[in-house]
Amino acid sequence: MRGRVVHIDIAKGISIVLVAMFHSNLKFSVPELIEPMSLFRMPLFLVLSGVFFSCSLPPKQFFFKKADSLLKPYFFVLTAALLFYMAVDGDVTLWKLKGIFYGNGDTIQWDWVPLWFLTHLFALYVFVYFLYSHFHFDRLEKGKQLTVLLVFMSVGTLTLDVFWYVEVSVFGRSLSLPGLPFSIDIILISATYFILGAMLRERIARFSPNTLMLVLATVVFVAITLFTDAHTDLNKRVYDSPLYAFFGAAAGIYGVLTLSWYCAKIKWLGDVFLALGQASLFIMIFHVFTGYWIYSILTEGTTDKINLFVMAVIACLLSIVIPLLIKRIVERSALLSLAFFPFRSNHLLRHALRVHRRSKVDASQ
Repeated sequence: MRGRVVHIDIAKGISIVLVAMFHSNLKFSVPELIEPMSLFRMPLFLVLSGVFFSCSLPPKQFFFKKADSLLKPYFFVLTAALLFYMAVDGDVTLWKLKGIFYGNGDTIQWDWVPLWFLTHLFALYVFVYFLYSHFHFDRLEKGKQLTVLLVFMSVGTLTLDVFWYVEVSVFGRSLSLPGLPFSIDIILISATYFILGAMLRERIARFSPNTLMLVLATVVFVAITLFTDAHTDLNKRVYDSPLYAFFGAAAGIYGVLTLSWYCAKIKWLGDVFLALGQASLFIMIFHVFTGYWIYSILTEGTTDKINLFVMAVIACLLSIVIPLLIKRIVERSALLSLAFFPFRSNHLLRHALRVHRRSKVDASQ
């Protein structure tokens, strides 16, 4: 697949909206709408990430690129948050810093839990990179590839809670382990969806809606949500009824791709989701903090259910819009851009490199 494909970028925008909705108070106002989408919310994000995966870069360059785009903003934001909380609350201990380096949702805490996905996505890229570059997964026959993915999903499901709050002894001290660092204990499940995205990239790029398939996907999704206990929340190590959950994810992803394809035909609507997709990092980082802060202000002293629902909608919308504004501010600051955007795109660093090269040339003459 060469270049960007509009409906895929729009689907990326839709997926980050789904993430923001799930982490908003809409989850409590209309759980019957929000909870079923858990079946495909994270799988969709993983599949779309896999669509753009490439292992063409050398290892060192690949790892630096992913650390630059994922780990750098993660550590910058959480370190800044830690310093802020330490200034406000003297009880914030060094344990919080350890939680940041551990990189799990339950160790990050505060209003920044969704950032666990950045560390996990980095670990996932590393895992899949080695699978492709060293074990040549892409050269296997399709049947063998699917067999490997079936093994991944089976083993990942069976071992999902092996490290989830298990008691371990470290230097004579008993600790309750909240999963493995960077959530690598769920990597076989997440890798399955990610690799499927990579395998199906051409089909997804050439995607065109089929009415019969959409009806079938809708029926399958509704049936699974109504008649099974399938549920997906990998951050909490929940993957109930794996077979139903997988087909529910597939049906939901088909529905989102259909929606994104039609959105691409409506310019203004497509442009909205394209902008959201381009700002997905900022929405991922800031939506919970801004959404809960706004909701708490809007609902102070309010108990009416309708008012709470309206306020939840407003807070959710603002939790998406405000990160867009933050992105604009960061884009206009070369200093802030260092923390959120790739180093190679920063004009301050480019200028410094030019000066350095010029000085080396002058020194050699």
